[in-house]
Amino acid sequence: MEALQCLLRVHKLRRTSTIHLDRVYNVNDTAPMPTIVQSCRIEADDAALLSRQAKRRHLEVSTLSSLYLKEKALEEEFPGIGFRDAAGGREAYVLGQRVAVWEVMDVHREAKAVSRSADHFGWPEYLVKCALAYAKQYPGEIAAQRQAEVGE
Repeated sequence: MEALQCLLRVHKLRRTSTIHLDRVYNVNDTAPMPTIVQSCRIEADDAALLSRQAKRRHLEVSTLSSLYLKEKALEEEFPGIGFRDAAGGREAYVLGQRVAVWEVMDVHREAKAVSRSADHFGWPEYLVKCALAYAKQYPGEIAAQRQAEVGE
């Protein structure tokens, strides 16, 4: 309810006064997932592309924008990791490969060594290390992706 009231205040402000586009508004500050509204400018063609993609996915443009922004930030933070659609939703995978991070984790649990895991896939060790680093940072997400795919 608090988030709705905040949005209503923002809309009222927009109608009655000038708002600077670089302001940040707290929309949802509940404990599980605080969110903010932050504006940015994109070119008209890019906005149209984003709108088409959001419509195709049955999402709001803001939801898809937020998802893309988060994933791009994570790709910068964890070079070698990308995101794609999978049976259980979006999942992290190793760029240039068809292997999800949770699959690398399964192999690594058995192999018990980065070098043996890398040999299994025929990859350089840095790809396995990258997947392991991402999985260490986001264990719940990786477990949920595995659960969605394997069901165990």
